[in-house]
Amino acid sequence: MECYIPLDRLIANDDIAQLAKSHESRKFVLFDEDLKMVLRSKGTLRRFEAWINDAKVYSSSIDSTFDRVGNVWQLKSGICARHFFRSSVAMNNGYNNLIKFTIDYDESSENNQTTTPLNGEMSESDDDILPSFEPVSWESSIIKHTKHLNLESASQAETERTELVYPIYSLLNMRLRNSSLRPRHSVISSLDFQTSKASIQLSQKYLPKQSFELVFQEVLYELVDKDTHIPLNPICPLKTPFKCVAYDSWSLTYQLPIVSGTTPHRVSIALNYILSVPETQLQIPVMTKWETDVTLKRPMSSNSISQVSSAISTPRLYGISPRNNVLNSTISLVNNKSNNVRFKFVTNKVVVTKGEKFTLQLQIFNSSASALNMVVYYNNKVPLPDQQSSPVPLDKQFQLYKRQCKVSEGIILLSNDYKIPTIEPHETYLVDLDFIGIMSGLYSTLSGLKMIDLKTSEVIEIGQGCSIFVN
Repeated sequence: MECYIPLDRLIANDDIAQLAKSHESRKFVLFDEDLKMVLRSKGTLRRFEAWINDAKVYSSSIDSTFDRVGNVWQLKSGICARHFFRSSVAMNNGYNNLIKFTIDYDESSENNQTTTPLNGEMSESDDDILPSFEPVSWESSIIKHTKHLNLESASQAETERTELVYPIYSLLNMRLRNSSLRPRHSVISSLDFQTSKASIQLSQKYLPKQSFELVFQEVLYELVDKDTHIPLNPICPLKTPFKCVAYDSWSLTYQLPIVSGTTPHRVSIALNYILSVPETQLQIPVMTKWETDVTLKRPMSSNSISQVSSAISTPRLYGISPRNNVLNSTISLVNNKSNNVRFKFVTNKVVVTKGEKFTLQLQIFNSSASALNMVVYYNNKVPLPDQQSSPVPLDKQFQLYKRQCKVSEGIILLSNDYKIPTIEPHETYLVDLDFIGIMSGLYSTLSGLKMIDLKTSEVIEIGQGCSIFVN
């Protein structure tokens, strides 16, 4: 029985010389490596096992582990990822990890097969011999049965085992950090990975005087829920492929919506990369994939927060209470007829170009008996999901979140927190507000555009009378 684990998985199975040469050059195995294993035998292959250190990570029959073509068996696709490297718990932190493969086989069946005529044909010497019609006695039957049992026990006794042991190295250190961004009603998830100390040891021991690169072909971050998979792009765009060398590190940040209900997000992360050695043109594909929950740190209790905040005198902006309290106000000067304050955009339908600044003129009519002391601001908040409503499917929930993000974040007020000069009674004031559109689309209203009366802490919704189309 012959077993080959070539470094180059592109070698054809019938090229024995190249398989043997590539197998001899293999001195190590990479964690999450997409291994190619080829067995050649005319005998019976019985069982296959894989061990990492002292932990058995896989054990099954040859037929369920390998695809067979004639006398050649090749390891089935996906066995490594699903079974051998399903978890890194078996790896220790001492960097002295070993992976062992064992194959149980019976070569005696090969010898038995050689004495059996092909296609059930009889040999030429038996052509003239007629079969006997004499009755068989019970003694001869027992003798034949005993011989059959002896042959079976001899066959079992001849079962042999082949073992292959290699040091195993993990090239990357990875972690996922999550934090809640409450003002944006979203979760920031940071995927951090860097070349490991084991990769440096691998290079020093097996690749001396040679430089190695990790060429990343794909980094996939997906929200998963049963059969739903929603790929997310990092906040800062990432171009692939990209390379990592020794001591390099990367951090990719993703923005997730806060889910409704108590169940946290579940994400699937996949990194497809190649260990490349330019000097020898060695390339070993590796695919690291795992799923995990996006867990957040437990927030402080509301009681402790209220006790702390009550003991601290919060500074006021322009003599008013903090903005969080202002936003909770349900009173609007627009709906209060006694104040007689009106707002109007000079141009209420505007077509602009994405990425270019544009200006809207807002007229403020103060027909009240008191002066107005006001600040214009843009509150681009994404509304929280309804926690009391029935659960929404993940794809629908994410679609609604993207739509709300576009409405709230697609247009930015450049002159934010703009203090308007005092408007005396029966005066009209014209203010120029500078915006920039960063997402294309039609915005029927500017729902985040508001104004605060600094004296009464009242909130005025002023973005309802203008629609903007961003090319």
